[in-house]
Amino acid sequence: MEFFQAAADLREQNKPFAVATIVSSRGSTPRSNAKMIILGDSSIIGTIGGGLAESFIIKEAVSCLKTGQSRMVEYKLDSGTSKTSIAMSCGGNLEVFIEVIVPRPELLIIGGGHVALQIAGLAEKLDYSITLVENRKEFISEERFPMARQLYHDNKIEAAVKKVSIDENTYIIICTGSVDEAVLRSVVNSRAAYIGLLGSRRKVALMVNHMKEDGFDEAKLASVYAPVGLDLKAETPEEIAFSILAEIKMVQTGASGKSIKQKFDNLVIVRGGGDIASGSIARLHNSGFRVVVLEIAEPTVIRSTVSYSQAMYDRSVTVAGITAVKAATKKEVETILAERAIPVIEDPDGKYIQILKPIAVIDAILAKKNLGTTRNMAPVVIGLGPGFEAGVDVDAVVETNRGHNLGTVILKGKPEPNTGIPGEIGGESAKRVVRSTTAGKVDVLKKIGDLVKKGDLLAKIGKSEIRSQLDGVLRGIIHDGMVVPEKGFKIGDVDTRGNVDNCFTISDKARAVGGGTLEALLTLTQPKK
Repeated sequence: MEFFQAAADLREQNKPFAVATIVSSRGSTPRSNAKMIILGDSSIIGTIGGGLAESFIIKEAVSCLKTGQSRMVEYKLDSGTSKTSIAMSCGGNLEVFIEVIVPRPELLIIGGGHVALQIAGLAEKLDYSITLVENRKEFISEERFPMARQLYHDNKIEAAVKKVSIDENTYIIICTGSVDEAVLRSVVNSRAAYIGLLGSRRKVALMVNHMKEDGFDEAKLASVYAPVGLDLKAETPEEIAFSILAEIKMVQTGASGKSIKQKFDNLVIVRGGGDIASGSIARLHNSGFRVVVLEIAEPTVIRSTVSYSQAMYDRSVTVAGITAVKAATKKEVETILAERAIPVIEDPDGKYIQILKPIAVIDAILAKKNLGTTRNMAPVVIGLGPGFEAGVDVDAVVETNRGHNLGTVILKGKPEPNTGIPGEIGGESAKRVVRSTTAGKVDVLKKIGDLVKKGDLLAKIGKSEIRSQLDGVLRGIIHDGMVVPEKGFKIGDVDTRGNVDNCFTISDKARAVGGGTLEALLTLTQPKK
């Protein structure tokens, strides 16, 4: 009973601790059934048998407390040489589960008025450990705040605050009404996970300006949630308390604060999954958007190692740590999205736009002309590169021509026209592009990442040879066996910079265009003021 009382006391004190429980013992061991509490300073309550085995368990438990992760450990008491062996002659095996009991989040409420009372009442139901600080005796008592674990009072509010231990598990609400600035000055440089201040915009602005003039760090002041709470049009103390705790919960869990419906109404369809398109796809995915890629059955993929469209051939592909998977049905699309991957589905006509109803369509085919994308396909339609006019067939265009304007968002008008000249990379433009010498089936002889010399044979079409015009690394090459329609068709790319790693990462151009795509989408989906 002493063991369980000790655990209950630690829980009441809101201290972190670990419980080590022997779950299995085979052969000769000091104990076969026991529990032990371990604290962060290696002190213990109870025992699992003492000796070397126990000291190893204590060390593991302290490590678990630092990470906050429970784990199972196993030791062989055989004086052997394995990683799990302990220099003991018992000869048995011991399996112990170390359970980490993490403290509840600490809610420090500074001020005991009407809003504070409502915050404390709701926070108790949400299992926060509550501490209250006040400089007014009439607003702080066990009768008024029976849910508070600790109450601190001092006529000088700063002195009362100093009595409280504040760490990364502490969430602070300042709602004194009269001495908020003094409180903020005393806690703004603390390690608290959250500091919120109840007050009007004008009051907060004046307070922040005073503190800036006195040398307080602007970044620290900017991190304060003031005015506090989520925008719920809250007016009553109960509503204000609800909005504040919702914001604290959002910060605590790292959630977005969006409605669950809105969270899942962020689907974007990208037409085309080539290397430039993949820069936009990666940017959108990493920014929290769900992305579906529409492709043709056999896309002409030159830079296949950095193109999500490669999934059409390999079933799945991982680029920049993001996996794309080929899908065939709406159900498969939804399953892949649920796994935080990117579905790539054959749909050159865009029929899935009507089926999936995305918030935006991105035409990233880069055909230098519009192949059928219209402004009424989705609430937001964005085109990449030449062939589109913002305000006419799309809502925005992103500049794809290398140079000063690369990645620029155009909300009215056209991007720079197609020059027909490849962009310069490593001092070369036209010569870096590998083109077919005739129409026909391509027999690829080199692979992406190969270092090549000028004149090296890269591929053949029948008896016609295709050779490199430069020294460098083969950055891209068409799929072996693909049929090209004409002479001069782009089938590869040689990079004179010779950096093999560049063959397997999204390019600077693709990232710049991706940044423009993300900017355009955020601009066009923001609520109109």
